[in-house]
Amino acid sequence: MLKQIFIIIFNQRKNNFWILSELLFVAVCLWYIVDYMGILQSIKNIPLGYNIENTYRIDLSERIEGSDNYISPTDKITTTGEDLLSIVEIIRQYPAIESVSLSIASQPYAATPYSQIFYKKLLCDTIGISAQEYRVTPSFFDVFKTQSIDRKDLKQALNMHSIIISSNTAAELVENDNVIGKTIVIGENGPEKQITAQYIPVRWTEYFKANLSFYTLLSEDEIAKTVNPDNLSQIELCIRVKPNMDHDFIDTFIKDMGSKVMIGNIYLMDVRPTSYIRKGAIGPEESTIFVRTFLLEFLLINIFLGISGVFGLRTQQRRSELGLRIALGSRRTDLQLLVIAEGLLLLTVVMVPVIFIAFNFGLFELVHVDWVEFTPIRFISSIFITYIILACIILIGTWYPAYRTTLINPAEALHNQ
Repeated sequence: MLKQIFIIIFNQRKNNFWILSELLFVAVCLWYIVDYMGILQSIKNIPLGYNIENTYRIDLSERIEGSDNYISPTDKITTTGEDLLSIVEIIRQYPAIESVSLSIASQPYAATPYSQIFYKKLLCDTIGISAQEYRVTPSFFDVFKTQSIDRKDLKQALNMHSIIISSNTAAELVENDNVIGKTIVIGENGPEKQITAQYIPVRWTEYFKANLSFYTLLSEDEIAKTVNPDNLSQIELCIRVKPNMDHDFIDTFIKDMGSKVMIGNIYLMDVRPTSYIRKGAIGPEESTIFVRTFLLEFLLINIFLGISGVFGLRTQQRRSELGLRIALGSRRTDLQLLVIAEGLLLLTVVMVPVIFIAFNFGLFELVHVDWVEFTPIRFISSIFITYIILACIILIGTWYPAYRTTLINPAEALHNQ
């Protein structure tokens, strides 16, 4: 049967040339759609490394000279950092609060991966890499539920002499070896710290790969000495609210605590859910993805209609030929399988140049490689799925017209000849 199909395809090579050309173009377009949709889904399914449910950021500010209730530096006996620590303690006592933390460039969806200021050189033995530094108080892990790789308590593992690194950072520093207990140098001539734990890599948003990163301690002593009116806005004051007390939390908290957190020149400016910050961070990316996905889905519908229509028309045009075969004794089911097999064989032939074109697209990074690298698994899986989708479209586009055509009366077919 296969030999017969090859003979039929060869004899109809002029008509098949245009079908093969269309299949080639459509297959490349469909492969791009499948590849994009596949990596979009895969990047969204990768764990974020934190949990933002019931978490909020409290925005504080300081009065400026000339404003009401302003305290001049000469009259103040505490620093801005000490006032901030006092506010944290007051907030911690609020009944609805589960945990409170302070951090610098570390809050999920707010710690931008673009700022090179927070990248530091990590040196372990003879290996040196650049990784993003997250400076946090130990309670940060309670607020955002950062997950440990080795089931260690991250809160207990973080101190002035230690560093906690992500698992992808550990893989870059030490291959096939345990990094726990190893000494690491932060910066060219920075302090030595001991690696005490690993955590699941954290990502800025659902649409970014996890950067190499590490946590260092932001101590209360450092906060008290270094936080001032100029850098107060850089401090992230984050809280986790008890699940059963999250309803109308912002209004209730501002009403209850607005006056209590006015210490020194610091005052409460706003309370924002992390989910609100998330919307601002992923909004532009999701808008782009929505437009691109809409266009790709529209193209996919047109591919389905075009391919099924072409093969359906091709089958109907062979009405007389199929009727004659029936008159000569061929079974109707065999003819239906013959027509379907012709379409699948044409698809198989055209997939050879498609594989070559698609491979070069990936090789020259003409596909999306910001999320997932162009690996053999990604390439093979997208080619396979493309083939299956096109095969299903051809099957749908040829079976029903072939079924209708094979119902022709043999006498009518002979008359048409």
